[in-house]
Parts: sequence; structure tokens; C-alpha cells
Amino acid sequence: MIANAINIMQDQITRTRLAGEPPHVMLVPRLRDVGLLEFNRADEAIAEGRASVEHMLPMLRRYV
Repeated sequence: MIANAINIMQDQITRTRLAGEPPHVMLVPRLRDVGLLEFNRADEAIAEGRASVEHMLPMLRRYV
């Protein structure tokens, strides 16, 4: 329950910040099924992050 409360709070803070100052590029890896404390699934999370970067690489190159 505490992890869910933290996730909700973090999501609200993120939405508020993004509304005020939107990014040029936003990477959003699909990690909904990986829990906050599931460190044993780090390989999955890293692979998803890498896939997210590769997907947005053309746009990232415009800003770098």
C-alpha cells in the first residue's frame, strides 16, 4: 500500500512539472508490470529502457 501511495504521489508531481515545463523529448519505458522493489527484474527494466531510447533516437539526435 505504501508503494502504491508513493507511485500515485510521484505521478502527480511528474504531471504537474510536465504541464509547467514540457520536455523536447520524453522517454517512457513500459514498466507498469515491474514493481518499485523488484530489483531482481533489473535486466527487464534496463532492456525496456534501451528499447525506449532506440525508438526515440532520431528525435534525440535533433536536440543533441
